[in-house]
Amino acid sequence: MALNSFATGAFVAAPIAAVLTWLAVSWQQHVDVRLERDTVAVRADRAAFDAGFNRDWDAATGKPRASCDPAATAELARLRTRLGQLEDKLTGSRADLEAEVHDLSRMVQEQPK
Repeated sequence: MALNSFATGAFVAAPIAAVLTWLAVSWQQHVDVRLERDTVAVRADRAAFDAGFNRDWDAATGKPRASCDPAATAELARLRTRLGQLEDKLTGSRADLEAEVHDLSRMVQEQPK
C-alpha cells in the first residue's frame, strides 16, 4: 500500500518537475538573449562614439580628414545587424513565453484537484 502511494506521488510530481525544469531552461535562454543583446548594443554604441570622436578630434586639431575606416564601418554594420537579429529573437521569445504561461495556467486549471 505504501508503494502504491509512492508511485502515485511520483506520477504526479514527475510532470510538475518536468514543467518547472522546462520553464527554468526557457527563462535562462531568454535571459541569455537579453544579455547578448545588451552587450551588442553597448559595443555598437561604443563603436559609433569612437568613430564620431575620431572625426571630431581630427577636425578640432586641424588634421586632414582621413578616409572612412572600412574595418570600423564593417564592424559597426555587423554589430547593428546582430542587434536587429537579437531584438527580433527577443520579441519572439517574449511572445512565446507569454503563450506558454497562458497554456500552463489553462492546464493547471483543467486538472482535477
